[in-house]
Amino acid sequence: MINFKKSNFFLISFVYLLFQATFLYSQDVVNGNQGFLEQQKYLSTIPYKDVKGKIIVEVLINNTNRKFILDTGATTTISESLFKELNPKLLGKVEVADQSGLKDSLNIISLTELKLKDLVFKDIPAMVISKNPIFECFGVDGFIGSNLLRNSIIQFNSKDKTITLTDDPKTLNLKRKNSNDMELSAIQSNPFVWIKLRKGKSFANEKILFDTGDDGLYMLSIDAYKQISVQLDIFQKLAESEGSYSMGLHGTADTSQNYIVNIPELEVNNLKLHNVTAKTTYANTSRFGSEILNYGKVTLDYKNKKFYIEPLGNLYEVEVEKRIWAVDPIVENEKLVVGIIWDKTVKDKINLGDQILKFDDIDFQNLDFCEIFRSSNKVNKKSAVLHLKDVKTGKLKTVEINKM
Repeated sequence: MINFKKSNFFLISFVYLLFQATFLYSQDVVNGNQGFLEQQKYLSTIPYKDVKGKIIVEVLINNTNRKFILDTGATTTISESLFKELNPKLLGKVEVADQSGLKDSLNIISLTELKLKDLVFKDIPAMVISKNPIFECFGVDGFIGSNLLRNSIIQFNSKDKTITLTDDPKTLNLKRKNSNDMELSAIQSNPFVWIKLRKGKSFANEKILFDTGDDGLYMLSIDAYKQISVQLDIFQKLAESEGSYSMGLHGTADTSQNYIVNIPELEVNNLKLHNVTAKTTYANTSRFGSEILNYGKVTLDYKNKKFYIEPLGNLYEVEVEKRIWAVDPIVENEKLVVGIIWDKTVKDKINLGDQILKFDDIDFQNLDFCEIFRSSNKVNKKSAVLHLKDVKTGKLKTVEINKM
């Protein structure tokens, strides 16, 4: 919804694998906002591991310790193998859409009990996902979604790598000046927050999803980009190209027109981020990913519908300018290939679908899908050499690419 009024990253950070999904409204819709937390008064701090921007916590289900991804942009989800082990009550079947815009129909079950440290959640609706590499690659059995968190206050502390859950926001020493209103979706309590996109005196207010399942900073929906661009001169278009650089719950997104833009200032509550580079997405809404946690201690007060961000180091203005590589890859048939070409000067040398064998000193030829996706290697240069296998001829070639 819109009201008008560092270049230090690795190429594979662009291989988005987005698994947050949304219940679609229909006559057969299942309300995810069911179940309860056994404790009424609580304050619990839980450590997490950050793996490629995914927040991974340990839970206890059926007397077994398991790992789950905490994903505020999703409903609670379990793997098919866990579904078969538990044989839970089936609530129904619903059509869902992932962040790539692809749709499918999934089972919804009732998760009898899930323990998160000392907190006991019962009868929580959860989706069942089958045959998806997310579970194998990250070694997890599911996602903790906002429908499970909806009656709590949760604080993310990226410095200590902890989350804190409580029933009382007063226990977290929150400051009103760092807060703003938060809206929750009707049937699974996904949190939406307001941001301001600004260039000089021009600005637009936008309501976006706060989505810890995504590892980026700010992902701009194509609809918001087009609506704002018609009315206001806020975005500086850095590049546009046809292709695909995202995957979702149901597979690779179709080829489409994509854009990279610079936003002079993005303001969330009192935190101002300068020179934000954003790529467009065909999801229904723009969103914050887990990278925003690097700039502040974030608290989602689901009970009182308040969103807090306390800037780290008391820095309320931060420069976040990044430069982007000439191409983005994607994984197809367990191979890393060129998914989109941003730099028009290399289009006569690189084809969509060319297999990426090496990126500078990083050799992908002997890596499987999970190794590619989990890789945290970085290329901190302004230029690099791509070693490619031409999709049309099968010949090997090398192309030097630059950051734009």
